Amino acid sequence: MKVSPSNSEKIVVQDLQMQMPQNSQTFTEQLLVGEIADLTIEHKALLGPIKETIALIDGFTTLLLFVSGKGTLSASATQYSLTPESIVVPLEKMSEVQIKVAAGQVLHFLQFTKKLSTQDVADLSNFPIKNKQKIFATRFADCEPYTEKIKSPNTISRTVLPANIVPRVSLGTVEAIGPDKVGAHKHPMLEQLFLGLADNDVIVHADDASTNFKQYSLLHIPLGSNHGVEVAENKKMNYMWMDFFLTKAGEVWLNTHQPIINNQNNK
Repeated sequence: MKVSPSNSEKIVVQDLQMQMPQNSQTFTEQLLVGEIADLTIEHKALLGPIKETIALIDGFTTLLLFVSGKGTLSASATQYSLTPESIVVPLEKMSEVQIKVAAGQVLHFLQFTKKLSTQDVADLSNFPIKNKQKIFATRFADCEPYTEKIKSPNTISRTVLPANIVPRVSLGTVEAIGPDKVGAHKHPMLEQLFLGLADNDVIVHADDASTNFKQYSLLHIPLGSNHGVEVAENKKMNYMWMDFFLTKAGEVWLNTHQPIINNQNNK
């Protein structure tokens, strides 16, 4: 694990190993072990030609975030195309999904496995019917944009995983060319991770700490800290935020995200 140096003791960052080990078709590493309760994070890489089975555990929810490379995912006799910066979340009870990677391709993805609480299971039964499809799958670029007071008009923000699909979890992306910033703010009702996407090169601040945050890195925002993000001139801000709410009531925070209707950036 790489922990950011000097004045960043409170901000834990781990770089993903994007180089496939020699003479191997599979690779797995644990990320940010123990940082968030009831959450396991794995970075997996598959070198084609290969077919890999992902086991799904009863009482847990699994989120698959695809970072680079291409492949296909099969679930309940349906196939989904896997491309960089896309997400697949199995929603219907099933024991496994299969991922296939063609020869010459290397597929990198993150697997988040989160334990469901008793209240989570009860909440699932009350989610809208439209949110109970077999699989939730989308590309980040196809998701609904929103605005937020802490961001400039030049920032493109998107909601990738809305509320009431996975209990107490929501995901989105933030993109801008510098100079720009995400203003300092606090949200003590949730644990938050950042995933650096392609070409991300920013500085993250949290209270008195700060750290460089680049592509293909996973960062944990200290719980309850006053934090923000800065991107310098001609550099790119391109990261995913992942909100893990401590209680369902905390999801009211998402009301600060105001959807944009018919926005030209939503293409």
